[in-house]
Amino acid sequence: MAKKQREGRGRRPLPDTERKGRIIQARVPEELSETLGEAARRERVSVSQLIRDVLVDTFTLVDGVVAGTRELSEQVRRDARRIAESARGRRGEDAVADVDAWQELLVNRETSCARCGRALARGERAFGSVGGGAARVWLCATCAQQL
Repeated sequence: MAKKQREGRGRRPLPDTERKGRIIQARVPEELSETLGEAARRERVSVSQLIRDVLVDTFTLVDGVVAGTRELSEQVRRDARRIAESARGRRGEDAVADVDAWQELLVNRETSCARCGRALARGERAFGSVGGGAARVWLCATCAQQL
């Protein structure tokens, strides 16, 4: 005759919705154990709660760093491409498409429209690029109206 196995030290198991999280055990050096105990006392929480908080905060921080790094690398890649194209003298529609916004300004130096190539004289009203590019891109009023 087989013995009946005991469930949970004589208690019925709790429903899944009422159970606490899983237990994870780890061996740590004595010095780390003391440091955790001191930190928990200072924070007035249990060592278990302190470790849970540290783990959650660490993963949140790492996720933020990864997302921020990805954004930064994409921005650097875009800027490097724009600088390389500008150095090669390639402008035109590619440069215009990358611009975030346009601001009407008075041109202080002679330049040219990135779209049609028309010369823009000092003192002339033109539209300068805002954001999205490493180098300023200019549009004449006619090309800006066609956007």
